[in-house]
Amino acid sequence: MSSHNSHQDRMPLPRLRRSLLTLSITGLGLALLPTAAYAGLARIMTVNGSVQLRREAWSEFRRARPGTALYGPDLLEPGRGSRIVVICPNGSRWIVPAGTISAVNNGCPGTPRALKPQFGIGDLRGGSDPAIPYVISPRLDTVLSPTPTLRWNPVEGGETYRVSLQTRRGTLWEIETDQTVIPYPEDQPPLSPGTLYTLVVETDTGAISTDDSPALRFNLLTGDRATEAQTDITAVEALDLPDMVATLILVEDVYPRYELTGAAIDALEGLVTAGCETAKVRRLLGDLYLKSGLRLLAGQNYETALALALATENLEERVLAQYGLGTLYARIEEPEKATEFLAAAQAGALELGDDTLAADIAAELP
Repeated sequence: MSSHNSHQDRMPLPRLRRSLLTLSITGLGLALLPTAAYAGLARIMTVNGSVQLRREAWSEFRRARPGTALYGPDLLEPGRGSRIVVICPNGSRWIVPAGTISAVNNGCPGTPRALKPQFGIGDLRGGSDPAIPYVISPRLDTVLSPTPTLRWNPVEGGETYRVSLQTRRGTLWEIETDQTVIPYPEDQPPLSPGTLYTLVVETDTGAISTDDSPALRFNLLTGDRATEAQTDITAVEALDLPDMVATLILVEDVYPRYELTGAAIDALEGLVTAGCETAKVRRLLGDLYLKSGLRLLAGQNYETALALALATENLEERVLAQYGLGTLYARIEEPEKATEFLAAAQAGALELGDDTLAADIAAELP
């Protein structure tokens, strides 16, 4: 198994440019939208009608959907009479000419090429026992809010949970609840800079989150990094995008820069709760849970993503879900399952016409 970098760096992005843009090229369908250059990729914003996508490595066009990330050489072909709006990396909007084929770089100059998918993999001893109220978030990352949402695994038969926040100096506070997702207690002091925290959860069944193998610590993002992160998030929120598109930009383009894994998980789980469940949303959750070392949740979300991708004939997401499952099973030393899913992902990549991705997947086979 080759080593992997962060899966959130699946397609590495250029460093954020901090200037404000006042570009207006109305002849190309670009709207005036002064904002921070918040992302490195273009993305389909809305689809009224239909649109086909052909990535640089693909052998043919395939249906594209709102939220789909776009790379510079990608080709888009809207159906006649269709209106397709793309949000560009600089925040401007491009109305793709209908009835013809356009490269993404024609409407969103400077959008980068796609690179090899890469996976961040946490300590997968964690999140493997459903009888443990293991911590889901914040777990092993940074948080932007000094009062983050707290979330852990619901234990079957567990009616109450004793929740405490601890540092190396001891317990800061402790509460009891019958919920498994709670806001940070209003009557407790918020998180402080420069401190490592551990959330500990014990249920009335006797199980405790510290029975989960990895030692968990998180900290508060502060200083210039916190200011930059908030600026980037505010810039995306100001774009007035559909909820799913804005969330995907944050999850794929912004949160990874600041290691805000818990925030990304919360955002995607919010989409699922709101009924916005797609193969991509579930696959990204699989990626994030894999990075967090939560093997059960990673596997469940990849399996759901795979089922949704098959139901909607979304070959690209099918391949990525199978690649994720194969990577998961290889890491937890289940070679037969790893081979099954990696071989299926390789075949799917070849069906896409992406020989390079197929070779990358083949290199992971046990």
